[in-house]
Amino acid sequence: MSFSDWEPNEVEEVRQGLLLLGWRADSRLTSDDAEFARDIAHEALGYKRAGCLTSQMIDNLAARAFDIMAFQIMNVDERAFMTSGPYKESKFFASLVPLIDEATLCYYRGYYTAALATLFVIVESYLRQLAAWPPESRPTTFAQLRASVKKHPASSARDEAEGILAVIYSRYETQDPAQFLFNRHGLLHGLRGPQNIDGMNCVRVFILFDVLCSAEGLARELVYDKEFYSRHAAYGACLQLANEVDLMQGY
Repeated sequence: MSFSDWEPNEVEEVRQGLLLLGWRADSRLTSDDAEFARDIAHEALGYKRAGCLTSQMIDNLAARAFDIMAFQIMNVDERAFMTSGPYKESKFFASLVPLIDEATLCYYRGYYTAALATLFVIVESYLRQLAAWPPESRPTTFAQLRASVKKHPASSARDEAEGILAVIYSRYETQDPAQFLFNRHGLLHGLRGPQNIDGMNCVRVFILFDVLCSAEGLARELVYDKEFYSRHAAYGACLQLANEVDLMQGY
């Protein structure tokens, strides 16, 4: 069974464990993957309760969760469905679909840092639209940008979005760096981690987009139209560029 078939208390426990690692209990996981994710979540909770969940443990457990969860979130079908459906229907994402395509194509080609930079542009554009800040207005603070998500109705999706945004807009401290260098400040100042960390954080931002659509009340729908097939073909073609991906990942 997948997360969607579990008892609410089971889902909540896994949710809390995965949140410690910067992930969420995603209903798109297969039954087997959900079981593996539950084991990782329980391991994280166990270390937390024992008071010995270190940054290195979080890194290792998060990477294991990424290996399990990335495919269900980032497979070509899923990305094409989300972009051609909820993103296009969103009041705030609709105008950003070309940039979402750009970031997705970069991700599939293995250009993870380029994809992450574009994804952060999309995040900020979405939040500015949500808050109705005109371009000529006074600059906003990170705290104001993060708080704009509260304009969505109260929901678990909004809460999850707030949690992810808190990490994106955390300030990088050299003596106490944010987990995975997952923040806008770190990226723009060249404070990079290993390349696979950028790939993992791209997936986190795509999850944020999906969560924001849920907060808007938009459901994932399977619509097989001309736009879906065109986008699916473009995304899929990037996966065939194995020589480019190998080059970007240093073989």
